[in-house]
Amino acid sequence: MLKWMSGILLVALVAQAGALDAQGPRPAASLDAPPMGSTVPAWMQYGATSARTGPDTLPCRDCNPPKRFWAAFGELMLMQVIPHTINYNLRGAVWAEVTAQSIRNNLSYPWQWDDNQFLNNQFSHPYHGAMYFSSARTNGYDFWESFAWPFVGSAMWEIAGEAWAPAPNDLLNTSFGGVVLGESLYRLSTLTLDNTATGSERTWREIGAFFLNPLNGFNRLVRGETHGVTANPADWRPSKIVGVLDAGYRTVSTSYNALDPESAVDQWDIAFSLAYGDPVEDIAGKPFSYFVLATELAGPPADSAHRLNRLSVRGSLGAWKLGSSGHHQFALSLGYDYLSNPAIEYGGQSVQAGVISAFGAPESDLRVQTALLLNGIIIGATQSDYYTTLEGRDYDYGPGFGGTLSGRLLYKRHLDAALSYNGVRLYTVDGTDSNHFQNILRFDARYWLNDRFGLGLGAAWYERQSHYADAPDVTEKSSFFRAFASMAIPGVPQ
Repeated sequence: MLKWMSGILLVALVAQAGALDAQGPRPAASLDAPPMGSTVPAWMQYGATSARTGPDTLPCRDCNPPKRFWAAFGELMLMQVIPHTINYNLRGAVWAEVTAQSIRNNLSYPWQWDDNQFLNNQFSHPYHGAMYFSSARTNGYDFWESFAWPFVGSAMWEIAGEAWAPAPNDLLNTSFGGVVLGESLYRLSTLTLDNTATGSERTWREIGAFFLNPLNGFNRLVRGETHGVTANPADWRPSKIVGVLDAGYRTVSTSYNALDPESAVDQWDIAFSLAYGDPVEDIAGKPFSYFVLATELAGPPADSAHRLNRLSVRGSLGAWKLGSSGHHQFALSLGYDYLSNPAIEYGGQSVQAGVISAFGAPESDLRVQTALLLNGIIIGATQSDYYTTLEGRDYDYGPGFGGTLSGRLLYKRHLDAALSYNGVRLYTVDGTDSNHFQNILRFDARYWLNDRFGLGLGAAWYERQSHYADAPDVTEKSSFFRAFASMAIPGVPQ
């Protein structure tokens, strides 16, 4: 079900971004190097689409929504009951046979790390947590007030939603991953909505917003908010928005030579990146006033579980200016990563802190943006060479730390290039007795032929050094190369 939902999310994001005005912002080249400088399309301006009534005369029922605790709590419980009922009554899952005794056991006995497959633990649980988060966020609570809800929901599920022992990895993945995915999906959902629209446009916007955030769509329906002309809250519209869709060819190799004929795997590749907000001005605002999302699909293999190669989100938590020049800021952010392809298996939640710098005025020919960040891994899952279970788990769990160094260059609104390095060290707490070092160097470049279409090349080099206490150490190397055509949504202003 969640694989199906991830596909709908990608389609909905592309469709939503495709509705942007052609005078929109410049595209982002990569997740690690977000865009610099852009304008807000006319349709996104506050009240701009209402030709029937002046925006200043419209009531704004969504500007200061009341906090609906019991509605939020009821929906959190609904998010517990629905999956449990499906698994118990339709699938006959053994773990769903919850009894009073199993609840007492879960309250008394130690927690145990579970052995579920990578997709389930690293994608399904965070998505479920996003629904817990949304139960509060869509009922009048702000980001920080909603923060605790996936923790509470996950703890309730671990103790009383499963007969098996509670798992710390499920709690961490569901909670922190739920916050990141929940807030980004909430903002994308409200971005899609327009309370001033009517007719078929209003209908399609409400449908698109529902797919992006089902609880938000459900609440709008039961509260009668899917119809009627009212004003849009100012925070429904980011200062800037840009999407880039890439489609082309990719090769993946288990050596540093991505074109190695003996180990390379040829694939089709579709990638979509979205930058919400301004990476300089908005990172000091409310949480996730600026965030970047990247998703990638590729194939073959025939196994559809591995078609989703990547889903990554980084959202701002706050920033403080350094010095008087205005070029540098100390920034905090929260991140979620899911990587699963023929060469890399990694997932986790993390917090980043460091210095973000920007050089060059918006109207200048050359602009540069850099980031130097420390990365704290709250919980990470990385591929293990020796740990395998009957349930399909083949990865180690543990916290860690690392760093990111990235830079992006934009020249004359045609050349767009980004280079980034990310290094991580994970300390295994469940799985094999091991430590893992991971390094990835990524490069992407595009040349925009006109205001909408461009051509690009990308390459990445990955290395994992795994040190085992009771088995030989392993070094795994891989590389990626891709060539693609890009479509800027809404377009590159000239």
